[in-house]
Amino acid sequence: MIKKEELKQNWEKINSQLKEVERFLEEKKLDEALYFIWLAAENLANNLKVVINGFYLKDHKSKTDLLKDYFVMSKLRKDYSKTFEKLSKYRIVAEFHPYTSIPKDYTKEDVLNFLKEVRELKKEVEKILIKKRILK
Repeated sequence: MIKKEELKQNWEKINSQLKEVERFLEEKKLDEALYFIWLAAENLANNLKVVINGFYLKDHKSKTDLLKDYFVMSKLRKDYSKTFEKLSKYRIVAEFHPYTSIPKDYTKEDVLNFLKEVRELKKEVEKILIKKRILK
């Protein structure tokens, strides 16, 4: 069972990952920035899953489906599933290009849009964590 303290620690990890995004963007390292955006989104979805279920489920439902479900169930105000789906695809490109058949066709603007979406998701998750008394 994941404890309240572990969720707080994961929250700090998410903050760290988003700081890394800023650093990589300053260094013009789009692949690294995109990877850390995906990592933060993955951790946000995991935090959300734990808080909503009350414990960590080790099911293999994709984060894309999970985010869609939480939107449909009105746990999230916005549907982030398409963003996460694209991020997941591009994360593979960022990590393994040129060893993947997925084209590397994202731009700095795309990366900035992903960052904006993940920050919006973070705000929504933060409100839920505050409501559940995980964060203050």
